[in-house]
Amino acid sequence: DHRDLHSFPTRRSSDLRLPPQLDSAVLDDLPEAPGVYLFYGENALPLYVGKGKDIRQRVLAHFAGDHGSAREMALSQQVRRIDWRETAGEIGALLLEAELVKTLHPLHNRRLRANEVLCSWHLAEAEPGLWRPRLVTVVDTDLGRTPDLYGLFKDGREARKVLEQLAAEHGLCPGLLGLEKLRPGRPCTAQPLRKCRGACVGKEPVSMHSGRLMAALAKVRLKTWPFPGPALLREGEGLHLIDGWRYRGTAGSDEELAALAEAPEGAFDADIYKVLVKVAGRLQSWR
Repeated sequence: DHRDLHSFPTRRSSDLRLPPQLDSAVLDDLPEAPGVYLFYGENALPLYVGKGKDIRQRVLAHFAGDHGSAREMALSQQVRRIDWRETAGEIGALLLEAELVKTLHPLHNRRLRANEVLCSWHLAEAEPGLWRPRLVTVVDTDLGRTPDLYGLFKDGREARKVLEQLAAEHGLCPGLLGLEKLRPGRPCTAQPLRKCRGACVGKEPVSMHSGRLMAALAKVRLKTWPFPGPALLREGEGLHLIDGWRYRGTAGSDEELAALAEAPEGAFDADIYKVLVKVAGRLQSWR
């Protein structure tokens, strides 16, 4: 949404364009620490949730005179109140931002999407050597713990479009992929055009077709949760509790960790998964 402005120098007051309804004294209280900040307008729901390595620097950048877009300017002028939450570090800020956006639904956070229809392709062996993709959703499948999942898509239309592109790029059979209906003994529509290597009519072994399909999907394969239970990610003085690529919260003691573990588990979240999979090597099994 907005530029990553935590690298901006600290602003002088003359550089800032503060909305008249915002108490400028709040700017003096902003911490120079990592975390999440919330902009509020005239009601209790936040306009925007943001994050930064330095909350103070990041917030001040919103009120700079050199706004990158009219939308940024409009947002900054609507702000009536600012709240913030410090985190143990940058990872904690990323996790908390994604969590708050999903729960609070701020008006101006369009990038971090909701997960109601999040889906993925699941490969299963339909017959010896023949692996077929089946669309599964976050509603019917644990996307964090189920093996052989490929891609995270906002809906079935996006998932189908990606599979169609892969079929065209790699000469895969749309019939065997379930993208069109095959008639017994008849080739798919792509085979006469030499865009399918003929696995649908026995010109290519189905096992070879399956191997090419797996290779085509390899770049978007989801990493299956590697632990039998929850894991910990240490950052500064805090411990992030993670389970099935779900962020359960941050604790500073064994008691707080136990309380987090007892709380209901949230839904699998694509944005949180993308944050955590990049630091998977730092996770340590808990209990």
